[in-house]
Amino acid sequence: MGADQNRVRVTPEVTDAKTRSALVLSYSEIVSDPRVHREIDWLVEDGWSVDTLGIGDRTAAAVRDHFEIARPVSWTRGRVGMLLIHTLLPDRLRFKVLMSSRIPVALRRRVRAGQYDLVVFNELEFAPWIDEKRDFTIAALRGLRHLDLHEYHNPDVRRKNFGGKVTGPHYRWGRAHIASDRFTSRSVVNGPIGRLYAAEFGIDPPVQVRNAPPHEPDLVPSAVDGDDIRLLFHGLPSWSRGFKEILAALRELPPRFSMTFMLTSNPPVHAMLRKELETHPARERIRIVPPAPMREIAECINEYDVEIVFYKPTGINLQYAMPNKFFEAAQGRLALVVGETETMAPIVRKYGHGLVVPEFTWESLRDTLDELDADSVSAMKAKSAAVAADINSAAEGRAFLAAINGSRISGDVR
Repeated sequence: MGADQNRVRVTPEVTDAKTRSALVLSYSEIVSDPRVHREIDWLVEDGWSVDTLGIGDRTAAAVRDHFEIARPVSWTRGRVGMLLIHTLLPDRLRFKVLMSSRIPVALRRRVRAGQYDLVVFNELEFAPWIDEKRDFTIAALRGLRHLDLHEYHNPDVRRKNFGGKVTGPHYRWGRAHIASDRFTSRSVVNGPIGRLYAAEFGIDPPVQVRNAPPHEPDLVPSAVDGDDIRLLFHGLPSWSRGFKEILAALRELPPRFSMTFMLTSNPPVHAMLRKELETHPARERIRIVPPAPMREIAECINEYDVEIVFYKPTGINLQYAMPNKFFEAAQGRLALVVGETETMAPIVRKYGHGLVVPEFTWESLRDTLDELDADSVSAMKAKSAAVAADINSAAEGRAFLAAINGSRISGDVR
């Protein structure tokens, strides 16, 4: 059995000839990637037959055929190989070595033959593939090509160290494909980031598709104990996500507050956080627990009272952050405490399901949290149901499908 056959999982089935066929590309383990997983669900529910390309051999259950991207060839993984690739090879050949040559031949044949009515590119890793005429033939270009940019890809992000300086030109070359007129539609996590792309590349603003989970209509807020108001941070562990400010605020908050960090894996951050807790005066009221399964987050966090989303705007993506947890907290019927941002603060003010911290300091966070008592938290938790009903996966899926289905394909297939 050949290498390409080893990298594809095919589910035998009889497919109606009229069924629209989509290919979803993501340089991630799709089974644990919430946004990509939701895209697949939306397409399947809209009547598409979906194939995927990603890391690893596991994917969403609804997928027809899954293709696994091959590992990089051994000589490209070391420091010498990296230097050779990024200093000697021209852009297109460099992309072929690093990425397109790792796509299984069986999948490339399907693309060439025009077997997909839609190809969804997630983020930038595969974006330059759109210009490989050997694969994106005239037949392939008769279909739709959607680019989901997710967050903001900073052109300067790779310049901070030696490796960044070496790989930076390739990153920026790939990033330039955002403007390719071969993409028939684009989406992004929120409007402000979409407007940044539109201004930079002279394209129509990508459609806003927020990272909202499925609606949980049957969940109700848990009771609030005035002597133990349960604060929560769940998700990706990172010091840039307010850990320093949260820990500092907890040093001076009264004993009616407890704090839980429900964190995904990141051993260095976990170790640093545990070390901080060793001498923290509120350490008896602070705990670290494992993450909830992706599709059970709302139910698992329902026992808590207040989600803290306090990201200092030290970069564009933090300035315009709209993380999964912001919407998951509403589905779990929690109140929210957020920073003064252009993205989250207006929603909190509109629905009244939380408080906005006026300044990005630990003192301001402390003072805002200290306003909370059982009655105010209960009132805000009750209002979260309206947010959950309005902003959820189904609503965002309609925006995603509208972006794709509203595309217009030019007769010029360059």
